[in-house]
Amino acid sequence: MDELIKLVRVYRLASTLDERMGWAEKIFAQIEPDLRFFIFGLISHHEAEDALQEVLRAVATNLSKFSGSTKGEFWAWCYRIARNKLSDHFRAKAASRTEPMPPEELWSLIESSAHAAPMSAADRLDLAHAMKLLAASKPECYDFLWQHYVIGLDYRDIAEGFQLQYDNVRMKIGRCLETARSLVT
Repeated sequence: MDELIKLVRVYRLASTLDERMGWAEKIFAQIEPDLRFFIFGLISHHEAEDALQEVLRAVATNLSKFSGSTKGEFWAWCYRIARNKLSDHFRAKAASRTEPMPPEELWSLIESSAHAAPMSAADRLDLAHAMKLLAASKPECYDFLWQHYVIGLDYRDIAEGFQLQYDNVRMKIGRCLETARSLVT
């Protein structure tokens, strides 16, 4: 059994607050570097530290509720919390913004979150143009595509955030992709 899962199990079995705090510190010593790397790769550095603290706070608050039994399940749970907190962050930022994200900021975010080679200049221009048109003509589509493709939220997470049904979100994202394609062709 993996050491991280052993720590989580011992944490759940701890009977006193002091014991739980000790085990939690050991758990966080293992997960904080990976969560830091994930978050700092998605948002600007001046916002990332606060976002990381929000994510770690949410993990700590809900650690006793984790019911998985494998390391993969634990990491999926941690990353789901991180994506939800980042989604909250982007949603709050978008609500306060009157214009779409500047293309330079969008591209650096897309490239830092992608595990592939950087986009070509032509692809960048096409995508920038499509996203600008989409933000102006269908802001809801811009938000759905942003959350799914840039932040990395799955349909279920987006459905929860917008209080919609899973299939509704799946269909909206499909339609939004068709709309984006039609804007650049």
